[in-house]
Amino acid sequence: MTALIAAALTLSVSASAQMTDAYVRVVHAVADAPAVDVYVDGTKTVSNAPFKAVTPYGNVPAGSHTVKITAAGDANTVVFDGKVDLTAGTYYTVAAVGYLANLKPKIFTATSLNTDPGKAQVNVYHLSPDGPRVQALAVDMNNTALLPKGLAYGNMGTLNVAPMAVNLNIVPFGATQPVVKNVTGLSIAGGKTYSLFALGTLAGKSFDVVATEDKLEMGSMGGK
Repeated sequence: MTALIAAALTLSVSASAQMTDAYVRVVHAVADAPAVDVYVDGTKTVSNAPFKAVTPYGNVPAGSHTVKITAAGDANTVVFDGKVDLTAGTYYTVAAVGYLANLKPKIFTATSLNTDPGKAQVNVYHLSPDGPRVQALAVDMNNTALLPKGLAYGNMGTLNVAPMAVNLNIVPFGATQPVVKNVTGLSIAGGKTYSLFALGTLAGKSFDVVATEDKLEMGSMGGK
């Protein structure tokens, strides 16, 4: 009985601690920027993240924090330094966007990850600064358009779809050609959340789509 009580108290304390946390991931979407380090309140939480890097979600105490982004290994080369307010229980995607000359963070929020076993959630982020409004076409469904209004730079769209193997063509909105990027080889499962990040630039020939399964890794935003 004593062991059961102790276990219950441990679970209660753990749950209470999680209720005071927000969940944060970092995306490096600036093609002409070097690999970066990210500091939260002076503690390095992301180390040497290159262009196209997407971290898992990690827990960070809710509240106001100072976030600093620097060139990797060079704390004196600061590309962003500012305040970020985090709400407990909220999932934050903090993306470095634009170009190195005007790099800034773009923050997207969600209240939860998907738990519906019959659906997969796919979030699509347009982070390519010179990319047009885009559409995602389901190639294996007669090029069915999945984003009713398309997606412009700096925005995110959410799709809730049946579990499937993904084969998408990313094209300019209102067209079927040219195919800017084909996304295939990703099997999406019910009850899970996935993200597609359109990033890089067309002019610099660095445009790409990075696909991830969204996961929470407790402690991953701790000191590095």
